[in-house]
Amino acid sequence: MLSELYSLFTPYEWILSNNQGGYALGTAFLANLRKYHGLLIAGRDYGRRYHLLSSLEERVIFPSGLTYSLDTNFYRDTLYPEGYKLIKDFYFRPFPLFIYQCPQKKEVFLEKTLKFHRKKNVLLITYRNSSSYPFKLSLRPKFTFRNHHEVVNASSWQDYALDSNDRSAFLGKEDLALFLYLSKGELKIDPLFYYQVYYPLEELRGYYPFEDLFSPFVIEAEISPKEELKILFSDQALKNVEEEISVIESRYKGYPRPDKIKSSFNEKEILQVLEGMLRDFLLEKDVIAGYPWFYCWGRDTFIGLPAVFYLPEGRDLALDIINTYAERRRGGLIPNVIGHAEETNYNSLDGTLWFLLRVFDYVEFFGRKAGAENRKRLFQTVEDILGELFTNEDLPFFVDREDGFLEIPDTVNLALTWMDVVLDGRPLTPRYGKPIEISALWHNVLVYASKHLRKSFIKKFDLEALISKQNENFRRYFGEHSIADRIYRGEPIFEVRPNFVIALGLPFTKVSISDFELAERIVRTELLTPLGLRSLSPRHPAFKRKYFGNWYQRDLAYHNGSVWVWLLLPYAKMLSRFLPEKDYLEALKRLLHPFKSLILSGKVGNIPELYDGDHPYYPKGAPAQFWSVAAIYLLERELLDRQKGGN
Repeated sequence: MLSELYSLFTPYEWILSNNQGGYALGTAFLANLRKYHGLLIAGRDYGRRYHLLSSLEERVIFPSGLTYSLDTNFYRDTLYPEGYKLIKDFYFRPFPLFIYQCPQKKEVFLEKTLKFHRKKNVLLITYRNSSSYPFKLSLRPKFTFRNHHEVVNASSWQDYALDSNDRSAFLGKEDLALFLYLSKGELKIDPLFYYQVYYPLEELRGYYPFEDLFSPFVIEAEISPKEELKILFSDQALKNVEEEISVIESRYKGYPRPDKIKSSFNEKEILQVLEGMLRDFLLEKDVIAGYPWFYCWGRDTFIGLPAVFYLPEGRDLALDIINTYAERRRGGLIPNVIGHAEETNYNSLDGTLWFLLRVFDYVEFFGRKAGAENRKRLFQTVEDILGELFTNEDLPFFVDREDGFLEIPDTVNLALTWMDVVLDGRPLTPRYGKPIEISALWHNVLVYASKHLRKSFIKKFDLEALISKQNENFRRYFGEHSIADRIYRGEPIFEVRPNFVIALGLPFTKVSISDFELAERIVRTELLTPLGLRSLSPRHPAFKRKYFGNWYQRDLAYHNGSVWVWLLLPYAKMLSRFLPEKDYLEALKRLLHPFKSLILSGKVGNIPELYDGDHPYYPKGAPAQFWSVAAIYLLERELLDRQKGGN
């Protein structure tokens, strides 16, 4: 049944979010498939998120007595009711919109929209009567009140607080609360449970898939033609409901909406649509790596940070993000995963190298607008970090003065690169030695440092000699027909992974044209798919065709074949360094085409983390991933900028 629904609608998911990490997430057919799906998941400090409102039972009652159910729910052996059959059309951007029609007359009678407050955990649902006759809405909100990683049963509702009047209600349990406000209608207390609601995607992912939902009251409202019912759900009391509605509505006014006749956006609007997707991840001074289960990751943040530069508030926001990580650094490393003190870890080498590169990128991108004091402070941060990398003997890597590269010894038992899966306490893809993208990132950092930092610092650590040695030794990664993924104990390990693409996409990595051509040929024949690059060649015995199954099976496939969208960005950067302008523009168009088709349809809420390694079609991993969106946004912007320059 699930595959049938995907084919009728779309396998992509819609998302709404705020700058507190709160979100709403769901499907085009409005059935919750995940424990993370829901209408109000409140964001709190350090990535804590609480699932409060799951869904609503929705019924429309016409004057004749004819009644339709609008909602859809999975149970173990059935799908009930089948409200998805009434959905005539839907759009995910700039906010979810669902259009319902009568099955007999084929007449549109209702439009439903979902919108989220930018700064608060507040959801606005609007029901608009699009017909020429009045009808009654009967609605039952279904509540969960739990950590968004968990599920609950009816026994958790033995103690709760409930207070209501005709137009508002308060529901509280332990330290969680939810407030509801109606623009019209009335609210009646009538508690009941929906038992054993089923989340099929959780079972496929190896997790417990059942949950009991609690509905303590019913909402009833008569709606005349062209009239609207607005409902606000909030995790805090609201002093001025009308003002909050106005704030929420104004958030979406600047973004284009799909043409309902053509059922698509105008192609000229794609950058604005992508900007809206980008904003889904922005916190006050950080970036969510992906929804729904990720919080802030240093590596992901700084790989995608250049996309933030282009936003109207990008200069200040990017600086705040850089400063946030600079303040959290420890022993020369920025945090890899951020949460409470016990949840924050520093198990990343490339995250710190990307951070250093982005400091230089920031200064060069904004020039004098960056401010002299900011430049001085940023460069001091870089010097402090580099000093630690050169001298701190407690770090799980070291500088090899023989060739100038950083080396990860095989005694650390850590996964320090972006291929960071650890199974049974050991890295699944141990990249000990000198991974190619680490060597290139380190080289590029030192080249930038020799350009921007104080001469005394450059001389103290003899950066120019290191850079020279790196240039001499980088050729060791290249064989006659292949490119090494790393150098281990002095020997190249020829394993076809996309990490050489990251290396060759950086501006100061020096290789010959023939090396670029070899790299491009390997990508084209073994790694490139329409939706990203494979993390391992299909010719390798460890290649996994599908990202599927429980967490163990998925982790096995994560970096062993799964297709990653973000890798298209370094691939394009690599192509730009040796292709003629005309050929490069055509290559950009080819890379962007599958995503532009999806985005312009208005039926893709965001860009996912990854796809299957073989026949990629269904979005996999996190349904919304920051560096995926950043990659497509930056490529589209580069295409438009280069086309304008050519004119």
